[in-house]
Amino acid sequence: MADPTQGETSRSYEATILVRAAAARADYDGILALVKQTFESEGAQFTELEKWEERKLAYPIDGETHALYLNAYFTAPPSSIDKITRRATLGGTILRQLIVARPGKALEQIKAQRAKAAAAAVAAALAAQQAAPVEY
Repeated sequence: MADPTQGETSRSYEATILVRAAAARADYDGILALVKQTFESEGAQFTELEKWEERKLAYPIDGETHALYLNAYFTAPPSSIDKITRRATLGGTILRQLIVARPGKALEQIKAQRAKAAAAAVAAALAAQQAAPVEY
């Protein structure tokens, strides 16, 4: 049977993915592999997938009160997004996900903004360190 996404133009997407915190603490690499498999099995190709942080949830999801947040940028055929969502829901590892379409150049712009913010934070820390009174 031919793949219906074959030959379809890929789009760029950004995703925030919440996974079970206890499972991620126990086997982070395994959870990351499961998340990648969930997306890549439907034709997605990750540009970036990074751990964001573990946070307390505003309300319990499937009995979980904490989740590990992952931030991802990937390309995929538009028709595969529903399949990824269905596969994630059935898999049990991913609690929630939000997938948003992004223009192709958005990742480069986001990385540039991150670099500027990091440089500004370093400059502010150095300025605060130099301005602090020296105690003898």
